[in-house]
Amino acid sequence: MIQALQVFAARAAARAAARAEAEAQSAYRNFLIIAPGSVGVATVPDEKVLELARHLNQEGYAYVARPNQKQMEDDPSGVRYLPLSHRLPAFGVMTAVIVIGDPLWAALAASTYPEADIFLM
Repeated sequence: MIQALQVFAARAAARAAARAEAEAQSAYRNFLIIAPGSVGVATVPDEKVLELARHLNQEGYAYVARPNQKQMEDDPSGVRYLPLSHRLPAFGVMTAVIVIGDPLWAALAASTYPEADIFLM
């Protein structure tokens, strides 16, 4: 009886640990929007890019990389803007990358973030 309770407790602990790990992984989502031709003022992206970033930010962390961005900056909604240079930002885990209109950047994103879903729009 005691041995059966120990086995049951060990299995319950293993299931709880697996559940906690799955929840932690699903809560950790990074989305990167690469906007190489973003229009607008230097500190304000195209309205559609901003709308997409804010929507994605509700599901995780949204980042917008654009060439006219001088330094990393957060807007009031929590979207983080990053400078876009010849290298993409380094992230531990990238969930998805959305590239606006540039197949070369999409190819670079696919090689930089092999675990991420890559979308060319």
